[in-house]
Amino acid sequence: MVRFESLRPDTLAALSVSGWRPHRCVSISHWIEPLADEGYRVHPLAEEVLATMGGLTIEPTNRVGPNFSNDEPFAFDPLAAGAGQRDMAVEVESVLGGTYFPIGEWLSYSSVFMESEGRVIATGLGWIWELGPTFEEALELAVFADRPLICLHSDPGLDPWPPISSR
Repeated sequence: MVRFESLRPDTLAALSVSGWRPHRCVSISHWIEPLADEGYRVHPLAEEVLATMGGLTIEPTNRVGPNFSNDEPFAFDPLAAGAGQRDMAVEVESVLGGTYFPIGEWLSYSSVFMESEGRVIATGLGWIWELGPTFEEALELAVFADRPLICLHSDPGLDPWPPISSR
């Protein structure tokens, strides 16, 4: 369950600017059905996040993180993240374990996936990054860039980015 009440007041303010409000609920079937046709299995936590956040774009309030530039918004568009990307999701699941569902895009149009237990990652360009073990922590990283971005995996031939030494 997403705990919006646990978010910092400045996070709630950034959400409000994007159009979010408490108890917001949008229909998600126009996202879920085409993704299910591609082989994705939606889980209750992804349904909750998309019903609450779907269609919103959250601008970062801090654009310089400790080891990355946070200069792009977090856009809650699961089709942009997942349509035609099922192979990428399968790779994430084989590397990290779990069941992941696309919820949006973030830096460099990386696809953001949420695991059924709450972990949120971004992937693209041959890397997998940890956004947070919970949706709330991932959202705060995307908005505030207040902790290092951690590379969980890089494809063969690619060095981790950001480099481990920059943490």
